[in-house]
Amino acid sequence: MVKVITDVDHNAIYFSRSPIPFNRSGEANYFGHIGIYGFTKKSLHDFCALGEAPLEDIEKLEQLRALYHGKKISMVKVASAGFGIDTVEDLERAKKIFGV
Repeated sequence: MVKVITDVDHNAIYFSRSPIPFNRSGEANYFGHIGIYGFTKKSLHDFCALGEAPLEDIEKLEQLRALYHGKKISMVKVASAGFGIDTVEDLERAKKIFGV
């Protein structure tokens, strides 16, 4: 699951596939990220015209392109028991849960 940390106004500061930031006490300081985005036609065109960001290439997360170029991504907290499907094992787990 992709993780996100936010600022005081609930705007994303950083996204990662790793737990961030590292907390020496062992407590998580991030939220799980469900990527549902709303774009105007112009903002989507502008985003697609941006150059790839160095951290985007490292993390393989396109959200970092927007942050790198000074765009804001507003976060909304939701209650969810969702999980990412990134591996064959994740897919098999989802199939069992949804009876497929």
